[in-house]
Amino acid sequence: MRWIAATLLALYAVFVARLTLADPSTGRPVFDLADYWATALSSGRLDWTETEVLANIALFVPAGLLLAVVLRRPLLAAVLCVLASAFVELAQQRWFPTRVPSLADVEHNGLGGLVGASLAWLSPAVRRAP
Repeated sequence: MRWIAATLLALYAVFVARLTLADPSTGRPVFDLADYWATALSSGRLDWTETEVLANIALFVPAGLLLAVVLRRPLLAAVLCVLASAFVELAQQRWFPTRVPSLADVEHNGLGGLVGASLAWLSPAVRRAP
């Protein structure tokens, strides 16, 4: 089970890196899809700013879950998600002038990682691991 989670985590990390470090226009279809569904599910009550917050949280839920399964240490997985998000924002600031780094993104991504790691903690296999 852990090797499957590790493989999925590696693939997901490539997806997240592409989405967060490439030119923003590269991720436009993903952002448009998130905006479409958030607008539809909220009957138009969510604007893009609120959708972006929810999308940033949701983006790191799978990362936190898969990392917690691989490491079998949910708290460490959540901390690593925050550090990964901070690295992404730092990289955006230093090397990607078309990106806009934000401390709020680190907070929202970290919350998503914590949610994912918490979901993994509910698994008996993760909880009883040494």
